[in-house]
Amino acid sequence: MENSVPDFVLFLGRFHPLVVHLPIGFLLFAFLLEVFSRVKKNPVLTAGIPLALLLGGISALVACILGYMLSLSGDYDENALDAHFWFGVATTALAFLAWLIRIEKIKLSNYKKIQPNIAALTLLVIVISVTGHYGGNLTHGSDYLVKYAPFNTNKKIELAAVTKVEDAEVYGHLVAPILENKCISCHNDSKKKGGLSMVDSLSMHSGGKNGAILVPGNADASELVKRVLLDPHNEDFMPPEGKTPLTEEEIAIVTYWINSSNAGFKTKVANVKTPDNITAIASTMLGFNAATNNTEALPTVGKVSSELISSIEKEGFKIRELVFESNLFEVVLAPNTVVAGQENELKEKLEKLLPIKENIIWLSLENNQVTDESVKIISKITNIQKLKLSGNPISDNAITHLLELKNMTSVNLFGTKITSKSLEIFSKMKNLKFAYVWQTSIEQKDLEKYDAAEIPKIVIGL
Repeated sequence: MENSVPDFVLFLGRFHPLVVHLPIGFLLFAFLLEVFSRVKKNPVLTAGIPLALLLGGISALVACILGYMLSLSGDYDENALDAHFWFGVATTALAFLAWLIRIEKIKLSNYKKIQPNIAALTLLVIVISVTGHYGGNLTHGSDYLVKYAPFNTNKKIELAAVTKVEDAEVYGHLVAPILENKCISCHNDSKKKGGLSMVDSLSMHSGGKNGAILVPGNADASELVKRVLLDPHNEDFMPPEGKTPLTEEEIAIVTYWINSSNAGFKTKVANVKTPDNITAIASTMLGFNAATNNTEALPTVGKVSSELISSIEKEGFKIRELVFESNLFEVVLAPNTVVAGQENELKEKLEKLLPIKENIIWLSLENNQVTDESVKIISKITNIQKLKLSGNPISDNAITHLLELKNMTSVNLFGTKITSKSLEIFSKMKNLKFAYVWQTSIEQKDLEKYDAAEIPKIVIGL
């Protein structure tokens, strides 16, 4: 349906989640004023109630209109959508009714025993709550509110605890948590973006509007993997902007599931061929000690002062501690913080990272005019395990500098100027497992010159 609806209508409709909180705030505020004015016996508190009700009614009307526009995308369950919509209309009507009662345009002097003002507001709060419940169902699934309630008899079946990776179910223990965190909020039975639900095996094999998302045994042909490997700026990239993308490890697990277990939903790790790097990732996900002959233990580093962190963040970096009290950080410079002509400014910013160089294990500098000279500075941050340099004007010379990063396990270089010459350099990086090089001059025929054991997994795109 989305294609038959004008883009401008859908554009306006997407403001519904933003606007919908206004009537909730206004109308609850009116209710609280009414309650406190009675408890405190202070009629002055009632002065703001008419305005709060009027603003609540107007904003509720706007929210209904925008919600209707959003519903035209056709991505929602009809029954849940109808319930949410009509309760929203009822909320709007009650808000205006309560306002008219409060300003005495509707006089209910004959019904003083039921106290019309507080009765209308109480009913309004109940209807708002029901409307919000159905709205939450649309966004997060029908069991979102009561999923963890003690009285819920339809609790999710818990998987049996495992003590070693081999006993884990590939889908249940490893893939399902990834989909739950990154995909289910938009692809459930109530909210089917693209006509796709991912709540169970039947739904996933059914696919969506664009067809199947799984090709058992072939991750490269599976839409589920294709979408997460697209350029993040591509409109088909998943998850969409504003959602947290899958990490390289998560993509590796999904790829392993499709290829090794043929996208089976009951297959155990012990029953399929499992590469060492997947075993290490799975061990970490399951909370086991992931240190193996092919996996470096996390470094032990000193504490960083809050003042130093603040000074670096003032340069535009976002810093996140990856493991509680580990002092190991992910550092991100938002794309396009540095634009063409400001390459020297970038070098100055990178120099500011050197005082915490031992603490940085993930670094993202996508689309920030990183040059070969800048990579010389990056090569001093020797504990880096994951490095994202996509969309930058770097060449094979920069890859030579990256040889200094002995702990690096993945590097994202899509959209850069590197060539097949970098493949030989990758082969010298003993811990490198993944190199993402789509939208570069590297082609499949270049990989055929190398034995698979000589170079890391090279991802060249779709």
